[in-house]
Amino acid sequence: MKLYSAPGTCATAMHIALEWIGNPFEVEHLDFAGMKSPEYLKINASGVVPALVDGDMNLSEGMAILLYLVDQNPNANIGPAANSPDRVELHKWLVYISGTLHPYFWPYFMPMRFTTDKEGHDAVKAASQILVDKALTTINNHLEGREWMVGETKSVADAFLYPMAGWAYGFEKSTAQYKNIDRVIRKLAADPAVLRVHASQGNLPKVDLAA
Repeated sequence: MKLYSAPGTCATAMHIALEWIGNPFEVEHLDFAGMKSPEYLKINASGVVPALVDGDMNLSEGMAILLYLVDQNPNANIGPAANSPDRVELHKWLVYISGTLHPYFWPYFMPMRFTTDKEGHDAVKAASQILVDKALTTINNHLEGREWMVGETKSVADAFLYPMAGWAYGFEKSTAQYKNIDRVIRKLAADPAVLRVHASQGNLPKVDLAA
């Protein structure tokens, strides 16, 4: 099994899941040019990460990869069993993180894609932060009185939240101000498997574990 990733991207979540599973795997970190190379476009025609190769299967889209890893590794305890109430919750939050939270960041990181006004990038980035705040507030409220996103143990939903919540530590309203999310991110940042992912990426957790 091979994961194509890039440091700091949402593909970090798939890398964390593979570390939690504990089976042998390979990870290749791509830069922007690598994602657009003819070789990689044969694997993922979208030219982005993540992509997972398992035998003859090439699978893209983060949510699809995470659910595949859950189903292929039922004993790894990285997600609820199929047809259980918690599995329905897992689907709900993976869709929310993938389809709502994640796109809200794009105007911040790529403002030029969302306006033809070259002087309007700051306004686009400000609007992005408003939307991210809305989504993180929803997640933070969900986590009130809960240890993890779904069920009683960590899951791929927490892994998926991890990189995106990390991006917002640098926002005007930092992730640190969402106390329930910050608590989950701090626990994950201290997880040995997550630390191995950071070592592979050559970076550090966004949260200060000493604070």
